Amino acid sequence: MGGGSGSGTDGTTGSDDSDTDTTESGGGGQSQSLIIGSVFPSGHVINEMAKEWASSVESETEGRVAITIEESFGGEKEVMEQTQIGSIDGTIIGTRWVIDYDPKNFWVESPFVFEGWEQQRRAFQTEFFDDGRQRLREQGKQMLVNEPVYRGYRHTSGNKAFETPEDIQGTNLRVPDLTPWVNIWSGIGASPTTVAFDELYSALQQGVVDAQENPAETVRSSSLYEVQDYYTLTKHLASTGWFTLGTQALSDISDEDQTTMVDSLTSSIQELSSSIAESESQAIEALKEQGMNVVEPDRDAWLEAAKEPLQTQFEENWEPSLEEVRNI
Repeated sequence: MGGGSGSGTDGTTGSDDSDTDTTESGGGGQSQSLIIGSVFPSGHVINEMAKEWASSVESETEGRVAITIEESFGGEKEVMEQTQIGSIDGTIIGTRWVIDYDPKNFWVESPFVFEGWEQQRRAFQTEFFDDGRQRLREQGKQMLVNEPVYRGYRHTSGNKAFETPEDIQGTNLRVPDLTPWVNIWSGIGASPTTVAFDELYSALQQGVVDAQENPAETVRSSSLYEVQDYYTLTKHLASTGWFTLGTQALSDISDEDQTTMVDSLTSSIQELSSSIAESESQAIEALKEQGMNVVEPDRDAWLEAAKEPLQTQFEENWEPSLEEVRNI
């Protein structure tokens, strides 16, 4: 494992598309072995990309930096804590870092805030997240590679189409156990229910819930098309993936090799995001082949219906304002 004896001083380097923070002073050129814990399962496209990136870094640094991607360290909370104490040297996670270190900005991962992915992607690059990134460095002892992996839009499935918000009034909709999400869907008029994902298929089958929201690939791979007839492309949120690198580990790596790591990873993330966008279309086509009716809704109506509950969330829990965010 590549944990060093010092923590280093934080600086900023990276490609034009990344605000990734790295340490100002690197190590003395000795070989470093890093372990990065991933919350995604073995064979997941993000892990496969990460392993190719690790191989590339080892080659480009002539063996000075060897990176191992491991999937056995637990969930997001666990891998972030282990990076914090130096047991491992980085993470591949979802958006736990926002929840833990920048909760006032959790709007960035909430439904119906953005018109589309590019706006959401730009939001992550804004100064709104400077404080959260700083807290992640100082308290979490890790630095964010500030280029998210695009993991696909979340859409809504049910046994009827949800072309407008009126169509979902009173529908028992399964959502993750996130209070802002529950509040937003409730404000739109649905009756959101939190059900564990591993219980979702049976909950839909037995009528415990009537509808759910997830990316197309999740619906396909979990065979939810067997218990849902319609897939409405609400595009209410794009899921993201993130890499963090431990400050202790980076302190023993030279500036040149840090730059190689970050630039190579940023490029790999961008390529993977494009690939996932292509496979997303294929997954939607696969759902059609399985008999699902794919519906294009009135998104303007959905965005308008979400405005009031979103404004409440911003006023009570978030910064800055909905208007500022939607102008990004």
